[in-house]
Amino acid sequence: MSDAARERDAGSSAAEHDPEGSPEQFSGRALLLTDEEETLSEVPNPDVEALHTLVEEADCECAPYQSVAVAAVQILEKALHYERQAASAALSLGQQEKMRSMVETAEQAVSVLRDTLTTQGHKVMHLCSTKSPAGAADAGEPWWFTLSSALEMLEQGTDQMTSLTTGQSPGSAARELSQLIAQLLRSHHDELLLEAEEWIS
Repeated sequence: MSDAARERDAGSSAAEHDPEGSPEQFSGRALLLTDEEETLSEVPNPDVEALHTLVEEADCECAPYQSVAVAAVQILEKALHYERQAASAALSLGQQEKMRSMVETAEQAVSVLRDTLTTQGHKVMHLCSTKSPAGAADAGEPWWFTLSSALEMLEQGTDQMTSLTTGQSPGSAARELSQLIAQLLRSHHDELLLEAEEWIS
């Protein structure tokens, strides 16, 4: 009986150290969840990743690419002006977070493109630069007004980049770049349009 008792005691001791109920195991799970959440929060934006891939593989110094890149930076920076204002005028934390995410994506795209500009490209950017987009909304404007302005700018930018696409050689880096930027602008436009529809309803 003493042997049986010892076996029961051993079984009870093993149960106490069962990984399913071990505080150390729960602690480990918490760390894994934390790591997973951190990983998810650092997932790169697909539009920016596609842009990174393009500029790494393309001949960024060729004239067609430089021409499209300059136009893309100008259009994105105009869109950023309106998106930042819409973010500042957001009515809720959810709206603000969505707008800030869009702003961050556009900022990253601009940064990537500016890094690919040649000396001549930077000169063209400087010559074409303006202090602020014509007709830009002033700070402190109502959210609906800034949202409408951002939607209009994104629609215009998408149309401009789409037009540039048709003028580039099929399969060229310039054509792919204009398509990527048009896609990014269109996705931002569609996101804001959904936000507007939800707000109206």
